[in-house]
Amino acid sequence: MEEFNLTELATNLSFAKILILITVAFFASVISGISGYGGGMTLGLLVSPFIPIKLLVPLMSIFVFFSNLSRMYFYRDHVFWKKGMYFALLGLPFVILGTNFYASVSPQILYFCLGFGLGFIVILRRAFAKINLTIGWFGLSVMAIFYGTISGVILGPGSVLLTALAANGLMGPQIVATDSFITLINCAARLISFRQLGLLNNETIFFGSLIGSVAIFGSYVARKIADKLGVKLHTVIIEVCVVLGGSVMIYRAFTF
Repeated sequence: MEEFNLTELATNLSFAKILILITVAFFASVISGISGYGGGMTLGLLVSPFIPIKLLVPLMSIFVFFSNLSRMYFYRDHVFWKKGMYFALLGLPFVILGTNFYASVSPQILYFCLGFGLGFIVILRRAFAKINLTIGWFGLSVMAIFYGTISGVILGPGSVLLTALAANGLMGPQIVATDSFITLINCAARLISFRQLGLLNNETIFFGSLIGSVAIFGSYVARKIADKLGVKLHTVIIEVCVVLGGSVMIYRAFTF
């Protein structure tokens, strides 16, 4: 198992850094609550310098689980249950495939996967938006397989899920709500798999739950301002941060 010592981490973090971590966790949950994605990426890029790379996606999966649990509650009246269940269950075997790949490769390869994966997600989202993609049930199944596989390996696959739901005809709150439901099941499968693979010890779960609890209040705030704040500027800011963060991870792959 990858070593993770909560006491040592807390000792090495100053009060200012802990305050920044909690603040970013809150805003990350607000960001994802408004747009449906971006929270795990934002927080993951912040904690990546002092979290072992093998624990980064497992740890962020806990945060994303909390964030989506609270978001689904606030948007529960808008969940498209049939499509959500279809997408989530179809992708489950591929989630396990992705987590096993994550656990088996070297840290250098993971830095490459995370770095290139973040950039790829930004390009893919923009490409799909440009061609005004429309898909049916078969297209939804293809996207479910793709999403399930990459969700076990990289940060921020949520934009792929949002694109799939929008291309399948869902709109507005339906997208955010159904996205939360699917991501909740996806994260549960990831956490179980990572636990069995030895990448989630009790301290990791405790630390992830600590920052994840902040997401509950963040989701509440997001629900209050979702109808008043546009997400276009947020999307641009997130994409710039993701590209920069991906570049840093690729650099770390060469200097690890």
